[in-house]
Amino acid sequence: MQCKDIPDRPILEFISVERDDPRLPCAFLGFENSVANAMPSGVNEKLVLAKMKGLIKRGLVSGCACGCRGDFEIAERGKISLAETK
Repeated sequence: MQCKDIPDRPILEFISVERDDPRLPCAFLGFENSVANAMPSGVNEKLVLAKMKGLIKRGLVSGCACGCRGDFEIAERGKISLAETK
């Protein structure tokens, strides 16, 4: 599996959902707030980080894909992308 095989929309939707949990979406596998939960099953951490790095580079998401927590948030461009693809 490669980054191109992972759709953007489920990740953007996952990040944009308001939660009672104050923790921002992270890149850690196994956590309820992990963006990996919006990706196909079996995705490894390296691929999660690569996909998030690509979304950050494209301006759809803000956060960090170095392997730390991530603290991902949807960027304005990501909100526009979600609105356009409804």
